[in-house]
Amino acid sequence: MEAETNYWVIWVIYLTVSSLFFALFWWLTQFQKMLWTAYCLRAVIAAIILTPWYASGFGTALAPAWIIILLDVITIGNDAAVRAAIPLILGIISSVILATGVYYLNKKYYKTTN
Repeated sequence: MEAETNYWVIWVIYLTVSSLFFALFWWLTQFQKMLWTAYCLRAVIAAIILTPWYASGFGTALAPAWIIILLDVITIGNDAAVRAAIPLILGIISSVILATGVYYLNKKYYKTTN
């Protein structure tokens, strides 16, 4: 029971700190001219921060995929990093596609209202 409580406490701490980092990153990427770049950078950072993957091949505990990649490279080797890299790459690609769609929808909406 204590291990499960610690698991959720660690996730809450991670998500809180990540949201503070993302808010700072959002503020730093408030470009006036390059809006699509800002949208894509924000989407990539959000995907990196929020993509989870299984901490071990046999367990049910999840951890951020970028941390799993780092720990697999350090402890097992480069070949093991692929297990968390694939979902992370797919998450990044999906987020960039979504950010591009949101950019064009906002561009179309603001062009018709002005």
